[in-house]
Amino acid sequence: MPCGRHFRTASEEIAILAGKPNFFIVGAPKCGTTALHHYLRPHPNVFVPRVKEPHFFAADLGDYRIVRRTEDYVKLFAPATPAHLRVGEGSVYYLRSSVAIPAIRAFNPDAKIIAMFRNPVDVVYALHSELLYWSEETVPDFEEAWRLQTRRQQGLDLPTCRSPLLVQYGEVGRFGSQVQRLLATFPREQVKLILFDDLTRSPQQVYDEVIEFLELPHDGRTDFPRINENRRVRLLWLKHLIRRPPPLLRQTYTSIKRTVGARQLDSIKRQIVTSNSSREARPPLAPAFRAELVEAFRGEVALLSELTGRDLGHWNK
Repeated sequence: MPCGRHFRTASEEIAILAGKPNFFIVGAPKCGTTALHHYLRPHPNVFVPRVKEPHFFAADLGDYRIVRRTEDYVKLFAPATPAHLRVGEGSVYYLRSSVAIPAIRAFNPDAKIIAMFRNPVDVVYALHSELLYWSEETVPDFEEAWRLQTRRQQGLDLPTCRSPLLVQYGEVGRFGSQVQRLLATFPREQVKLILFDDLTRSPQQVYDEVIEFLELPHDGRTDFPRINENRRVRLLWLKHLIRRPPPLLRQTYTSIKRTVGARQLDSIKRQIVTSNSSREARPPLAPAFRAELVEAFRGEVALLSELTGRDLGHWNK
């Protein structure tokens, strides 16, 4: 051991974090998690950090994790007060991760877990659009990206993304298996499963149920604006240039940063990204390809239906 340096054990790391947070929104992506996070945040007895989706417990996500050090994770929750009966965070790939849920259980076995789901066909199509927007995906056509999964699993044709797990769309949509793994780790009474269909139909009812699940007094909220509509990039090459600049352009950014300052440069980049974006509905998938995706997820839908006690057969149409 290097002189003067102490390497903490896993139990010591957990001890540092003991007591915070005590609820987690663990996924899935594109299933209303951002909306629920937005609705819960103003509640006077809830604290969620400004940093959304730290993915601290998903060690297998590589560079996708925003927060990796225990000390930095602790700091996220430092502003919480005794009035905050529920302290939590939402990281949409905790369900997708093979290590996050057991790590959360080890950290806080009494934690409340919220998981949200939607037709996996719609999820993976929406996810491709989101990844494309953030330059985590570079293949504009979703069918082509779907068919690249085997090659990408072998390390071929990968975009420059923070984790290759993101573009394994078939694995992202395995909701039945993910819930099965979740319920094998946490007691059923500590888990709240929510369907995006219900959130769309009645956000008030879902919100009321979540407040009751978290054992909080109701704050009287009745306003539930629509959150996180689909965004499309007008000029994909410009988006990639801003998000993933080549070495020569990075040098130019550095020179500009010295002249105008980092904050001003970030503001300029945000303005370019905003001007290069539009909000619009995704075009429908080709019927034959959609039917292929339905079959790919049929078993997972059946398993999720069994575990939730809800008939999800309409997802297979």
